[in-house]
Amino acid sequence: MANSQIDTGQQEMVVEGYAIIFDTLSDDLGGFKEIINPNALSEVDISDVKCLINHDFNQVVGRTQAKTLELSIDSKGLYFKCYLPNTSYAKDIYENIKAGNVNQCSFFFTLPPNDDTARTWSKVDGEYVQTINKIDELIEVSIVTIPAYQETTVAVGQRAKGLDKFKQLEKMKIELELEGLRIDT
Repeated sequence: MANSQIDTGQQEMVVEGYAIIFDTLSDDLGGFKEIINPNALSEVDISDVKCLINHDFNQVVGRTQAKTLELSIDSKGLYFKCYLPNTSYAKDIYENIKAGNVNQCSFFFTLPPNDDTARTWSKVDGEYVQTINKIDELIEVSIVTIPAYQETTVAVGQRAKGLDKFKQLEKMKIELELEGLRIDT
């Protein structure tokens, strides 16, 4: 019963995008920048990752364990699809994403203890760059207003993309039917 859908007449709220982009330089993180190696997630258990709003554990909008968050790793990065719950804060973030006010993501992870190869440092064009080679635990992905990586994305899910067009067609159909009634009388 946990996965069954209740028809409340409301549209399902789905958001999707990339929470992690590989081989992309982050913004300044406090005197250094960061790059995530494409192999950094290869051994990570993603069976219980949360999706949050602005890294706030009081605003959980998805979870892989509950099957309300789907994660997949491809050559570009970590792709996610989140089925938002019917909560006030989820509706708010959905509307903000739809309006374009919020369109990026972030993530929180830990490095393996006592592994000197998990991260490496270099200096590129006078800036310190940390390369994350191996992530121990991916704790959460977040829909955020200020990301560390500008290339991350979040958008209203594909299921909702045609909704506005559908609404316009329905409105036109009703207007045509009303016009037909006026002509008939």
